[in-house]
Amino acid sequence: MAEAIAFHIATELIIKLSSLSLSQPGLWWNLTDDLHDLKRTVSTINAVLLDAKEKSETNNLVKVWLEELKEVLYDAEDLIDDFSTEALRKDLMGENKLTKEVRLFFSSSNQFAYGLKISRKIKAIKARLASIESEANAVGLMVSDRPMETSFMTKRREQTSPFMREGEIIGRDDDKAALLKLMLENESEENVFVIPIVGFGGLGKTALAMSVYNNKIVCDHFELMMW
Repeated sequence: MAEAIAFHIATELIIKLSSLSLSQPGLWWNLTDDLHDLKRTVSTINAVLLDAKEKSETNNLVKVWLEELKEVLYDAEDLIDDFSTEALRKDLMGENKLTKEVRLFFSSSNQFAYGLKISRKIKAIKARLASIESEANAVGLMVSDRPMETSFMTKRREQTSPFMREGEIIGRDDDKAALLKLMLENESEENVFVIPIVGFGGLGKTALAMSVYNNKIVCDHFELMMW
């Protein structure tokens, strides 16, 4: 199971790091080389996961290696998601205006400082992955040409509709209230806020978003809405 989760996270990371959505942000913060190196390291480790799957059944060292890898990949995924969210916020703010550039430079959201911070975090993740890559060689893991069969393989997402019947979502009242509070309290003419809903597939993230989208308070509060 650990190898399937690691494979899924690694595959998603490679897709995100390869996507065009990260190309422009990488140039903004001079992170293109760091992102490319991270993708290459993750791809190299991903190539030995089939061998790790087979050997983990009898080798406890490989089991420990997989657990360590899974933790680092989780941290890497969180970092890239944070980076993507900040890039989206920056893009939506329309920072081509000089006044906003000056305001941002002297504010706590200084973009140059953010670039340095994210670069340090990427390098730290790369160092941890490099150590895990060395450990893979130590426990005798080999690259396999065969595809890895796992239920976590990426599938094409079905298009969703924002409309749902009242009462279809149960047990998420606290989460719904927290989202409503964030949406209604953070409204600003100068800033664009992105509120991510994260978690494993099947937890009800889309259903929760639908519930908030269709909430009467939200519909009355915002003049323009889009799904």
